[in-house]
Amino acid sequence: AAALNLAVLAVGFLSTGLGDHPRRVAVLAVLGAIGSALIGTQALDETTTSVGSLAQVVVLTAVLLAVVTRVLEHDRVELSTILGAITAYVLIGMAFAWGYVTLAGAIEEPILDPPGTGFPVYYSFVVLTTLGFGDITPTHEFVQRVSALEALIGQVFLATRVARLVSLYAPRRRHSDTD
Repeated sequence: AAALNLAVLAVGFLSTGLGDHPRRVAVLAVLGAIGSALIGTQALDETTTSVGSLAQVVVLTAVLLAVVTRVLEHDRVELSTILGAITAYVLIGMAFAWGYVTLAGAIEEPILDPPGTGFPVYYSFVVLTTLGFGDITPTHEFVQRVSALEALIGQVFLATRVARLVSLYAPRRRHSDTD
């Protein structure tokens, strides 16, 4: 899992233009590696997992901001612009998922019901998309508020950013030799 996390971070750095800022990349890479190492250790305790997960939240948020900045810099909406916005949406869900892991380690009582649901990617994307199956529910008041914030961010992002970009999308026309 740690190697996969590092590979995803490397791709994120390269695709967002963060590679143009070597110091930022170095700091984020070290933070991501430390977080992955803490999460990947065999003798996991809640504090170690929580700290490693928080590092993942920070790195994913930095990559998310870089992706959004790059998408907003596009003069013309193309397929890569829309794919960048969708990538940002997925990064929001992943950052919140790691945030729930962080909270699970920081709060003594279970934060989700049923407790011990593992890595809450599923829960995060059900909340982000406001799908709401109801098979997992937040039990802690703070986690309920975070879940509501995630749902709000997910819907506002989809309704304002992604929908707007899709409506402005204009595929390039190919000029034929006979024109």
